[in-house]
Amino acid sequence: MASWSTKRRFGYFLAFVVLAVFAVGLPGFLFFYKAPTCADGRQNGSERGIDCGGTCVKLCPADFVAPRALWSYSASVTPGVYNALAYAENPNQSVYASAVGYTFRLYDSAGLLIAEKKGKTLVPTGQKFAIFEGGVRTGQRIPLKTTFEFGEVSDWKLGKSVPNPRIISIDLEQSETPTAEVKVSNDSTDLTLSSLDAFIIIYDSADNRMAFSKTRIDRIAPRQTETFYFTWPSAFPRPAVRKEVLFVAH
Repeated sequence: MASWSTKRRFGYFLAFVVLAVFAVGLPGFLFFYKAPTCADGRQNGSERGIDCGGTCVKLCPADFVAPRALWSYSASVTPGVYNALAYAENPNQSVYASAVGYTFRLYDSAGLLIAEKKGKTLVPTGQKFAIFEGGVRTGQRIPLKTTFEFGEVSDWKLGKSVPNPRIISIDLEQSETPTAEVKVSNDSTDLTLSSLDAFIIIYDSADNRMAFSKTRIDRIAPRQTETFYFTWPSAFPRPAVRKEVLFVAH
């Protein structure tokens, strides 16, 4: 059994070790330790991913469903020049993404690539929307297939759906150069709708899309009614049966 003096010396030694740890280790820890941040390239703190989720403003892509393209289509403007449209949906009801990359590809009857167009688009919160690419040049070749794909969405943001104008009427004149007159209303009492891209899609009796057009609405004040127009350079290939109008606010 250790003597009382041995125990006391051991106690002094233990106290010295503890003091040395605090005197040397704690300042060293405080010197080298860096608190987790939302820009340190690591998943730490309350983050659910690398620099996203938890207390970070940036949302994690893994927490949300990717936007999906439902169909894509191209239509002739003049010989050798086509407009392309993708009909897409963001199934997420509380987030949006800006400047999401995309690619249109046009193929001929042999499956050979004629043209490729890349761009960036807004993915609005929780709605169906359109992506338009105009003036795609195909030369002497005729595209029979158009594909569309989104790039990776790396930066979702929390946001609410922007209210769209209420459609009052759509008057379509089917002639050699068709036109559509669309009357809408902003039913809000205090919200001005501005910088709206408006798209119209024309369907035949089999509900196949066969034409589309785009226009821009600069501003609709609260309780205001606005009329705008769509045009086409040539007659539709078949009688139009259904019209659909989509809005995307920027």
